[in-house]
Amino acid sequence: MVIHQGALGDFILSLPAIWALYGAMTPKPFAVAGHPWAVGVLEGVPEVDLLDVNTPPLSSLWTAEAPGVLPFPKAVVFSNSPHWREGLKRAGVKEVWTLPPFPQGNLHLMDHHLRGLFLCGVKVKTHPDLFLSSEERKKVRHWLREKGIEGDFVVLHPGAGSSQKVWPPERMAEVAQRLRQQGLFIVLVEGPADDGPVKAFLDASSPPDLLLKTPPLRKLAAVLSEAALFIGNDAGVAHLAAAAGAPTLVLFGPTDPSLWAPRGRKVRWIQSRTPCAPCSAHRRRECPRNRCMEDIPVEAVYIESLSLLYDGERRRR
Repeated sequence: MVIHQGALGDFILSLPAIWALYGAMTPKPFAVAGHPWAVGVLEGVPEVDLLDVNTPPLSSLWTAEAPGVLPFPKAVVFSNSPHWREGLKRAGVKEVWTLPPFPQGNLHLMDHHLRGLFLCGVKVKTHPDLFLSSEERKKVRHWLREKGIEGDFVVLHPGAGSSQKVWPPERMAEVAQRLRQQGLFIVLVEGPADDGPVKAFLDASSPPDLLLKTPPLRKLAAVLSEAALFIGNDAGVAHLAAAAGAPTLVLFGPTDPSLWAPRGRKVRWIQSRTPCAPCSAHRRRECPRNRCMEDIPVEAVYIESLSLLYDGERRRR
């Protein structure tokens, strides 16, 4: 059993390590435990059971009460907390590995996880994989056609988990309008905390061809796998797009792409040139204005978008 309590982006960056563990751990079955809104991205992947850390028996590992017996001889936890080790041992798990969840120094999070496993003798791979089935892709292609998306489309995500990581939505709307003139359909993603940026986007633009409002993660991943391009801020949806294989452009301001950029076969990013960027989490909390995101020009994003679109043949359905 693997336990990871991170958000969607952090979880996706751990996937190469998780798949390495899947290959190395015996016997099976293999379970991944975490928050449903993150581990749900693996819903339906064969031979992988998903568990919710917020419900028994896992939630009771943090209490004094007996957690009951867990049917796993081994567990790997992306956490330094001794509570996990103690609780899992009480639940009958014989072997427990705890891995530091975050790197020290300038090491990308994915490389940090892989390095830890490599030092333990586990063979590793370098890119996330969602194992989307051909049936999932076929169903979403049919669904997109039903929604009127009959050609190449770009997916845009104007939100982020923090408002300080949001590029001004009206600028993303301008990029969307220019891409529409290139013959692309516009698909907009709205997550649970994105109502403000999405409203600002819609106020500055004509309506998108399709609005995906808090879609199931696997369905969103399948949509992204069919996209000609994804554009978004440093957020979980960008990691999902990269892992699904979409040409992905991510906009970075206060966070450092050398540590947090999505990994995938076709990922690029634009980093703010504001002198104070990137900055520490403490400085970010005290920052009165996200000038670093405001300093990213529309023209740079549009040109990079065209470069990704025409770097090889655009896919046609």
